[in-house]
Amino acid sequence: MPRKKNTRNASGRSTIYEGKDGWHGYVTVGKKDNGKPDRRHVRGKTQEEVSEKVRRLEREREEGKVRKTGESWRVHQWLNHWLHNIVAPPAITANAWDAYDNAVRVHLIPGIGSHWLTQLEPEHLERLYRNMMKSGASSGNAHQVHRTIRAALNEAVKRKHIKENPAKTAKAPKVEETEVEPYSVEEVKSILTTAKLRRNSSRWAIALALGLRQGEVLGLQWSDIDLEAGTLVVRRNRIRPKWAHGCSQPCGYKHGGALPSEGFSSGRDSKHQIEGWQAWDGTPRRACGATQDAPTGTGRGEVAGWPALAGQRLRVHHTEGSSTQPSH
Repeated sequence: MPRKKNTRNASGRSTIYEGKDGWHGYVTVGKKDNGKPDRRHVRGKTQEEVSEKVRRLEREREEGKVRKTGESWRVHQWLNHWLHNIVAPPAITANAWDAYDNAVRVHLIPGIGSHWLTQLEPEHLERLYRNMMKSGASSGNAHQVHRTIRAALNEAVKRKHIKENPAKTAKAPKVEETEVEPYSVEEVKSILTTAKLRRNSSRWAIALALGLRQGEVLGLQWSDIDLEAGTLVVRRNRIRPKWAHGCSQPCGYKHGGALPSEGFSSGRDSKHQIEGWQAWDGTPRRACGATQDAPTGTGRGEVAGWPALAGQRLRVHHTEGSSTQPSH
């Protein structure tokens, strides 16, 4: 028999009743953003069907897995929101964000972007990884895509847009280890000869001689070098800056790193173009392509004092927790 309209359960309790169009159930799962009770509705043809749906909602409520109300997300919508609003620098480093952006833009959105976020399955991700490998992508690249979608969906679970993360179940391809082939003596000589034509040739000499990474070399200061003791201490890691448009009005260039002084000059206002470009952190960029606090070189661009290192035998020490700063 249909329930009388003036009959209702105590506040917060689940409700099941029969209506003219079948059986209905209501479950209070929490509070909405405006403070009112969040009542979820389910329906079915039989009382048993609705009772099972009500019990399932109650279990999800107790386990904290009830999906948030509001507009449903497509995968591409959530990835763009996560990328540009949740993990955008300074939340993470510019280099880490760049890796996420590449995985999202090149692989994830074209491959699985049209799925509803709540309907994404592990099999969708596994097919994406296989298709990447068939198209020539490396297993390491597929793993980077896997790590990216796993991180993005972890955030969706935390914010209760989805109940579980399918990327935790999906199997990514096994990463194949490749043996590194060192440069030959002739190749090293060729690199050093070419590097001498650049202002910062010292970084290449240090890197090749001591086996340092690019960011470690760029982060070195004279205080890190003890010529008497023959030691060099790696205390920091500097990353390459990300350039962006800083123009107050459209300048006609798409790429944020293009400058008239770098071979992109035209009939446009060069002064506007030169002064308009800025770094990721807003630092103005000079016409020479360097930030304003770039080091000053001497001679053919050698950093002052570099010849003093010639012929020195240096021992390298790495400090723990080396800071990461933008390079210039």
